Amino acid sequence: MDIGISTLVDLDQPIDRLLELIAEAGFTHVSLSHDIEHAGYYIPTQREQLRRKLAALGLKLSYVHAPIQHYYDLTSLDRHLRRASIELMKVALAACAELEGRSVVLHIMNGPLDAGESVEDRRQAGVDSAADLTMFAQRLGVEVHFENLPLNIDCGVVSLAVLRSPELAGKNVCLDTCHARIAQPGMIEMVRELAPRVASTHISDTRGEEDSHLIPGDGVVDFVAVARELGQAGFNGVVDLECSLCMLKRRLAAGHLHPGDPPASDIPWITTALYLKWCATAARRLALLIESAVPEQGVGASRAAPQRTR
Repeated sequence: MDIGISTLVDLDQPIDRLLELIAEAGFTHVSLSHDIEHAGYYIPTQREQLRRKLAALGLKLSYVHAPIQHYYDLTSLDRHLRRASIELMKVALAACAELEGRSVVLHIMNGPLDAGESVEDRRQAGVDSAADLTMFAQRLGVEVHFENLPLNIDCGVVSLAVLRSPELAGKNVCLDTCHARIAQPGMIEMVRELAPRVASTHISDTRGEEDSHLIPGDGVVDFVAVARELGQAGFNGVVDLECSLCMLKRRLAAGHLHPGDPPASDIPWITTALYLKWCATAARRLALLIESAVPEQGVGASRAAPQRTR
């Protein structure tokens, strides 16, 4: 099973150097984060440079993460805003196709409900937008994967309602383990529900309160159970991590470390190369857990869970 990681791992590194470090760490795949400026894929010459760099390093593109600012909203009841959001997502889809990636991962909704709006109103708008984007993606030969968001915020509730809509049935879910665990001790029930539809992953850890993007094993996500559900559902895709050293260092600079973060005195000494090494080790462990849970192999997910590697 192949392993990959998002460029969210360190947006403070220039994209070319970061891709080199990702390849050196042993990842086979990479994904472009929601920070459109970092990769610059909206610029034709930059897309060509990215394509050449990926080929030279032997890296394959798993997905492009579409932008996530609140004003991009595929469930908006304002038809002009929703149309603008759809068209922006199509830019990401076209770039993904040109870069020979597999999919675009997107948030169905990014902000809160407005006064007087219902989840059902937004759900139907999200379903309509998803249908539009799915047809466009099919013409390009790529896929659209819809990400689960934390259920303690409006956009997470609406997103799950859209994902549960019969019109959206299919293998089109990007499972974010950090989002699934936030304020949800019983996250495995949702993972079990979504697992047969999981086509891509955002693997990271949390202590349950914050969107921390920790390395698996540094939080409370039950990765043995996650792997069991994915393996038994037949998941055989790339184990893509969405851990982030740059987010960790920005939390340190702001004086707001999350539970599960390393001690403040240790963080300045963590290099991108070392962090990527830890991530690759965790990804390989999780890949083994998933593979061991595939029913055809006749073995259960009995291997040890990802543990802190530092």
